[in-house]
Amino acid sequence: MMFKPVLHYWGYFRRHRAFVLATLVLTGVFAAVNATTMVSDYAHVGQSIDWRKPVLYELSSAVGIMVFLPLIIWYGEHWPLEKATFFRRLPHYIVGTVLFSAGHVLVMVLVRKLMFPILFDQTYEFFPAGYGPIPYEYWKDVRTFVLLFGGYCILKDALAAHAEKVRAGQIELRSGATRILIDPAEFLYAKGAANYAEIVCLSGESLARVTLADLEQTLVAAGVAAVRVHRSHIVNRAMVQKIDPVAGGDLLLSLKGGHMLRASRRYKAALG
Repeated sequence: MMFKPVLHYWGYFRRHRAFVLATLVLTGVFAAVNATTMVSDYAHVGQSIDWRKPVLYELSSAVGIMVFLPLIIWYGEHWPLEKATFFRRLPHYIVGTVLFSAGHVLVMVLVRKLMFPILFDQTYEFFPAGYGPIPYEYWKDVRTFVLLFGGYCILKDALAAHAEKVRAGQIELRSGATRILIDPAEFLYAKGAANYAEIVCLSGESLARVTLADLEQTLVAAGVAAVRVHRSHIVNRAMVQKIDPVAGGDLLLSLKGGHMLRASRRYKAALG
């Protein structure tokens, strides 16, 4: 039970790999640019700074962002950006920025307090002159929250639209209570037996409850060049790479993916 919250936390990283990776790359780029700029600014005014300090500043900030990235994902799942509900959800978004900023600063300061004595033999003070910079730090975190939250919502919508487009182009078949989705562009061939068909695609095989004649009609309607090459076989003509004659007048078809299929001499005309 004690590991359940930890597994739930890491689950956000596993389920949203694309967003996590994009955030990691973006954060790394900003960290490198900011650290380089700080060193350059010191040099520009004739001062020097240990290059490890700006690197530590930026890396500690990046760590804080990544640690609290699941919070942004959680907000995107529960209160996504929608025009109709934006103002009603605005208080939730404001609370989210406060939580994110507090967590980000906490992790960032802890990393710096841990590393400063090790790297520089000195202690680290986040607000050495008082707490005046807090509004500025919060405003920076608000911008980060808005950027990441907006980016997550945009990516989520784009992936959902792509998945819907893929589903719309697929053929749905049944095997009992199981739904089988076939991508027409990957169909290789099918073998029929009574009311069932063994369907072979580039991505794998499946068994569906459908007659070979009905399957052929469905595939043709979906734009597949499906032709009968045997009384119990249909093939995607576009997937045939080589046709070799064999004994008895039949043909041996070599398909993409290394598949071989025997075609009856009575169906030669269908292959063109």
